Amino acid sequence: MDNDKIVYAGNFGIISGGNPNIILISGISGSGKSSALKIFEDKGFFCVDNMPMLLLPKFFELGLSARLKNILFVIDIREKSFLSELENYIKFLKRQSGFFKFIFFDARDEIVIRRYSETRRKHPLSGNDIASSVKKERMLLKNAKAGADAVIDTSDIKIHELESILSSHLEGLIFPVSFSVKIISFGFKYGLPLDADTVFDARFLPNPFFIESLKNFTGIDTEVVDYMLSFKDSKEFISRIADFLVFALPLYRRENKSYFTAGVGCTGGVHRSVFVVEELKKRLGSINDEYGISYSHRDIQKQ
Repeated sequence: MDNDKIVYAGNFGIISGGNPNIILISGISGSGKSSALKIFEDKGFFCVDNMPMLLLPKFFELGLSARLKNILFVIDIREKSFLSELENYIKFLKRQSGFFKFIFFDARDEIVIRRYSETRRKHPLSGNDIASSVKKERMLLKNAKAGADAVIDTSDIKIHELESILSSHLEGLIFPVSFSVKIISFGFKYGLPLDADTVFDARFLPNPFFIESLKNFTGIDTEVVDYMLSFKDSKEFISRIADFLVFALPLYRRENKSYFTAGVGCTGGVHRSVFVVEELKKRLGSINDEYGISYSHRDIQKQ
């Protein structure tokens, strides 16, 4: 089964009556089912792509023993038994679930054809004639679409909008939003953090390294902190970064980012950048829990 895949992505959400929450997705090839699978996968669903009806009972025999809470099934024209078994598929899943929803994905013919042209993928029903294959598939899936609990037309939907649309169709089901933030100090001499989304450069601030009595301390130590806070520029720099993060983090989360990393750098990553990150930890105390903010110092031991 080249097209079959099972992906485990953790356990979020709730169980109703001891049975798992189950979402079934089907639809026109090229309408965005794979994108939806990735979204559910990121949200902690156990995702199954094109499992034959014959294997479903065994799956639940094993899956329930593993205490799966949220499960997504994708079933479409690639599975040979799809058309003949879809009704049985739905009935079986409903019996196994505490919450069940069948969502059908669709898109206009010209959109589907364009997507196939851009990706150069082969349509499951044919070779090169994408237009006739889409027409045939739409006819074959007419009843499936009519029997769906919800139909999502992705023709004019951007990928970052899909999660909120899916969430709006899942009343009664927790659809967790996971968003974590890291703020890390580093030294430019050792290179930029590879996962940094935004970098703030603290090298314009006075450098304690050149003060003999402070050279062997770090930005965590009171001696360095007091020295740095004696400069107006230090305080304003920290305030501006804090203001930016308070403003920007809700917007990044709204765009369905799973994580955001901000780097604060100085020359060696021991004094100024460490000091700034520690001060940000104090300034952002009111939103630390909301965004799961973690703070770290990559190069503090390299002095």
